[in-house]
Amino acid sequence: MLTEGDPAPSVTAPMATPEAARDAERGNYTSDDVAEFDLETVLEDGPVVLAFYPGVYSRTCTRELCELRDWRAELAELDANVYGVSADTPWSLLAFIDEYDLSYPLVSGFNTDVIAEFGVQREDGPLRGIANRAVFVVDPDGTVTYTWSADQPLTFPDTDELATEIRAAGDP
Repeated sequence: MLTEGDPAPSVTAPMATPEAARDAERGNYTSDDVAEFDLETVLEDGPVVLAFYPGVYSRTCTRELCELRDWRAELAELDANVYGVSADTPWSLLAFIDEYDLSYPLVSGFNTDVIAEFGVQREDGPLRGIANRAVFVVDPDGTVTYTWSADQPLTFPDTDELATEIRAAGDP
């Protein structure tokens, strides 16, 4: 797993956005509904929060993504882009965004190296290839400034601490 001070990898991956989920009819998604996530490009707008999670529609991940949705709404003044990242396909991510009214994009690690590049990919067992639960803050220069990983299910990062780290990452 990457640590604080490490350069973030230059990654691109398919992305499901709230706009596409809202505009498309659920169950009828096409490749036209899928955007591209490019970390270097989104860093041009300020710090980035990447919240890695195993997969949509699981009990713990659904709770985590909804808590992140609610937390993000409370801290709208933070100058950071928030992205969820999992091994799910972009079409299942679009359906999840639609069903749970998420206001932030979800990045698909399906058939990409984004999860492995951040060092959070499960290497063995029946869920090999999915992401372990982890959060990274990346500053606009592409440096990882904060990391958190879960040791137990239903464990989430301290949002006050995360907010402090996001603010620090945005300060020149």
